[in-house]
Amino acid sequence: MTLFNVTQARRIASGFFPDPTICEKPEGGYLMVNSSFEFFPGLPVWESEDGEHWGLIGYAMDRPEQFSCDSMGNSQGIYAPTLRWHDGTYYLIVTNVNRGNMILTTRDPHAGWSDPIWVDGWPGIDPSLFFDDGTAYICGNEGSSGEEKPGIYLAAIDPDRGRVLTERVHICGGITGSNPEGPHLYKRRGMYYLMWAEGGTESGHMENIARSSAPFGPYEMYPGNPMLTNRSTHLTLQAIGHCDCAHIEDDRTLMVFHGTRNNDEYPAQGWIGREPYAVWFEWGEDGWPHLSDQSYDTPLEGDGSAAERNVSWITPGIDADHRYWVMAPPHRHHEEADVALPPQDDGAGAPNGPVEGGQESHLAQSDGATAPNGPVAGPQVDQTAQSDDAAASDGPDGPEGPLPATITVDVIEQDFSLQAGPPLIGTRQTCFTCCFTATVADTGQLAMGEAGIAAYANADHYITVAFRAAEHGVCQVEASVHNADLVSVVGRVQALAAHPLTLVLEGDARGYACSLIEHPFPDGGFEANEPVVHDLGRIPGKVLSFSNAGGFTGTLLGVYAHGAGAVTFTDVTYA
Repeated sequence: MTLFNVTQARRIASGFFPDPTICEKPEGGYLMVNSSFEFFPGLPVWESEDGEHWGLIGYAMDRPEQFSCDSMGNSQGIYAPTLRWHDGTYYLIVTNVNRGNMILTTRDPHAGWSDPIWVDGWPGIDPSLFFDDGTAYICGNEGSSGEEKPGIYLAAIDPDRGRVLTERVHICGGITGSNPEGPHLYKRRGMYYLMWAEGGTESGHMENIARSSAPFGPYEMYPGNPMLTNRSTHLTLQAIGHCDCAHIEDDRTLMVFHGTRNNDEYPAQGWIGREPYAVWFEWGEDGWPHLSDQSYDTPLEGDGSAAERNVSWITPGIDADHRYWVMAPPHRHHEEADVALPPQDDGAGAPNGPVEGGQESHLAQSDGATAPNGPVAGPQVDQTAQSDDAAASDGPDGPEGPLPATITVDVIEQDFSLQAGPPLIGTRQTCFTCCFTATVADTGQLAMGEAGIAAYANADHYITVAFRAAEHGVCQVEASVHNADLVSVVGRVQALAAHPLTLVLEGDARGYACSLIEHPFPDGGFEANEPVVHDLGRIPGKVLSFSNAGGFTGTLLGVYAHGAGAVTFTDVTYA
């Protein structure tokens, strides 16, 4: 935690993809999975051949029956997965804080994951699996009842049935006793190594390690703990911890962890979310890692190598009523349509036929393969068929950046809470410097209420650029910031309802510039006049920051419509 022990870390995905877990594939290469909290589809799955360059291949949780809950709030849902391969099967254990701990399995991560195997009798969060000499172990932290002392617990488990086979044993209390969590157990050259996060997932975050000659201990603490931490520094990268490792037996080990990028304000602010990083470290002859009070840093802005241009449409909560429909560009790669498979036609008129304009369509899946377990709910995506030539173009986003989408919202009366279903659909903000835009050609589609674009942290903290339902041929367009119970309008303008409107949020390291582009048409003509740009003011990003908004996620940039009607957003673009 000094500035004399800092090295650069490579970010491997951008936007809020926290709590990374990594697993070696038996054929070579790696898989990574992240927490997804209330967002659906959930549990994003990444693949890499070298541990440095990663691509999103789908979601382990893309069917509503996998996401069991009676209700859902912000920063609830899916916490801290652990992915392990054993005897031909991938086991993904994770906490659904609305229900309990569960295990998903697959033999092929490209072909979908099982329904949950619920782990009865195992409280707490951040479960982990460890396979050793014919025995499987489950590891996690204390339960929430207050009856157990804080720390890391271990037991034997049957992972195929979710049955805990032995008593929970407290094996470690941490070095400070403050929020020990995210444990992982490994075996290296006959010794058992326990790694865990501590200090909370904010500025005091750290990672520690201990070892023992037996899984249940006793454990010897590493004299150099914490292994890594950025606490008490002014580095861009903060809150590092929650590690997982591959090649634990080798002299060089691949380690992933998460951290937050923060600007140079005082105090520093960050609102993109906790993102995954990867580093290699070496082991000493004494059997301990060559890491002690190690700090890592990263540039504030990315260079395009960490999936900064990835666009993955997700919703807070499950879109059970299929209110959000996305039409992806026709020349986008199959594997880059990172959304759930729409439901099959069940005879009740599910709109799985031709897409807008009567084009023949197929339904995009997360990996271009057939979904293994039938229909799902979530953002519905139609994607027109592509040619081989199109698929061989300059990449999924084309040469100039992410391609635009068309999104239709069936509007209901609701606010930004999750009580009436997802309040918006969006994609993760991946850089401070960015631009999110959407055009509404026909504002008359909104019969009542408001519709627009949003930078969304949670139900109490968000920024909107939106128009209200037209009255007497005029729409009122406002840029607003919602900061807990304080609502401020920073800019307002009136526009003719007959004019197409482009709503703009332009981000930088201090916040967002809000604007409206009005596209007037001459009377009786077919060609547009020059567009008129209306400046609607600036909003500080710190409204969405962790220190203000709280929570465990980041910023979602998306479109919404609340009230009545059916609103279509065209040219929805993130760049």
